Amino acid sequence: MTNSLLFLLIIIFLISTVLFKLVLSLVFEKGKYDKRLKKYIDIKVKDKTTKTNDRSQKQHNSSLLKVSKGIEKFINLSKNEMLLTQSGVKLSLGELFIGRVMLTIIGMAIGYLNSYHFIIILIIGVIGFYLPMIYVKKKRKKRLLLASKQLGDALGTMANALRAGFSFMQALNMVAKEISEPLGPEFIKALQEINFGIPVEKSFQNLLDRLPDKELEIVLNTLIIQRSTGGNLAQLLETMQETIFDRARLKDEVKTLTAQGKLSGIIITILPIALGFYIKLVNPEYFQLLFSHPLGWAMVIIGCISIVLGWFFINKIVQIEV
Repeated sequence: MTNSLLFLLIIIFLISTVLFKLVLSLVFEKGKYDKRLKKYIDIKVKDKTTKTNDRSQKQHNSSLLKVSKGIEKFINLSKNEMLLTQSGVKLSLGELFIGRVMLTIIGMAIGYLNSYHFIIILIIGVIGFYLPMIYVKKKRKKRLLLASKQLGDALGTMANALRAGFSFMQALNMVAKEISEPLGPEFIKALQEINFGIPVEKSFQNLLDRLPDKELEIVLNTLIIQRSTGGNLAQLLETMQETIFDRARLKDEVKTLTAQGKLSGIIITILPIALGFYIKLVNPEYFQLLFSHPLGWAMVIIGCISIVLGWFFINKIVQIEV
């Protein structure tokens, strides 16, 4: 038992060291990301070849990046590539997979050291494996929501630029410079693609792939049609801006009216789990009967199914499309 405990501690130490290195690299790289973005994808790019070579040399010096690239080749992780792009998380596919595996091992090791049941340890491992994906999806949702909120201001900026005498491309450039993350940098990428010779339609489609939003899709399709048919673009942009602001106001009203239902769903979902943990701490022998008798297992399974179904139906009720 002592040897196995020592072995687990060594594994946890090694995994924690790698995870700490990964987090540390993300913290330092986060501040440099905007500078690299402006240097690399700015419309007036200078010394592009030199900067690209410097960045590639830094990447090759990273042992973690080499391991992640090897994992990407060995395992097909391409299905998460677009998810990472849309979320804005500064991780490669291999690094994300390494983090998922490490969290799984750490969670199962903690469960083993606390002498949890095998099923509980397995559940902890599954939760640890999917926890990073939940984080990435949540970041994606927040990023898309922020981009949707920025769209109205972007249309107003573009309309004012057109009224001041700017061309269509100059107005896009102003939006790219004035609007912050995430909409501004994405417009910078689109402008760079256009300057590299990619058609406007294709560049806008790539922008939609990185920021899949219905309102943004309508705006970009309108811009494409207007470029071919003509018309007062500034007035059209102002009309779309008013529509987007009215829709955002209606979303906020719906969110306020459904807040009580969402809170009820959260409480109903968490309350049985919290009560189980409380009984486990207060009277472990009484709680252990659930996992030592067939009737207890049946009650646990039925309870879990009921919790999932209750959460599902409440979410369906409170989710209203606007």
